[in-house]
Amino acid sequence: MSAQLNKLKFQDKVAIVTGGVQGIGRAIVDILAENGGKVVIFDIQDEVGSKISYDGPGEIIYMHCDMTKDDEIQASIDETVRRLGKLDCLVNNVGTHPGFISIDDTSVQAFRDILSVNLVSYFAASKFALPYLRKTKGCIVNVGSNLAVHACRNSVTYIASKGGVSSMTKALAIDEAKYGVRVNTICPGVTVTKLLNEVTTEEIRQTMAKCFPLGRLAQPEEMARACLYLVVDATFSTGTDLICTGGSDIGYGIKEFGAAF
Repeated sequence: MSAQLNKLKFQDKVAIVTGGVQGIGRAIVDILAENGGKVVIFDIQDEVGSKISYDGPGEIIYMHCDMTKDDEIQASIDETVRRLGKLDCLVNNVGTHPGFISIDDTSVQAFRDILSVNLVSYFAASKFALPYLRKTKGCIVNVGSNLAVHACRNSVTYIASKGGVSSMTKALAIDEAKYGVRVNTICPGVTVTKLLNEVTTEEIRQTMAKCFPLGRLAQPEEMARACLYLVVDATFSTGTDLICTGGSDIGYGIKEFGAAF
């Protein structure tokens, strides 16, 4: 048993994962718990979240939290520390994608709405978590996107929000270095999640796979392993974008105006 515990990279640590009920977020929750951590999920999918059970070396706790409401974010973070005693890691993962829509068909309010979820919630959670993270010399991992740098068609609001995540990460990393808090971003390539299936067709996903030298889309578990690396092993990395794209951002490619993405 002791040998097994020695292999647990996140033993006795406490993490919050926003939007952790499904997709990349859930995979991150699982890998941190599998490595001995106590992981609190902030989400609004109560029907699913309340039924999450886990039998392993760590612990998973579901907490209702609307990441567009500042008071709920602060109260949930404070409650996490009250119950578990500390906070070692914040994973800002919650996010949405409106689908592939041109700027002509996107309202200004729709842009504000996506910024609220994809960017402002990251700022708010970081702001309220940092007083606790400074005490433990913990870390923040923001889930961004490869599209923050490389972009695609008809996704201006989503891409702008993810670009903001990468920029905020760098700025915050500078400010928090004096407290020993590291701040990094994971930039996933296209990952097979429920959200992806909702905004694309099977035909589009098959075409997307051809853009990756590895010949396939990513799985959530692969992004989770990247997160674990930033949380545990990358102790001299801060302000960085960890590019997890399967090589989609390298090599020449034919660009057609009629393409879907």
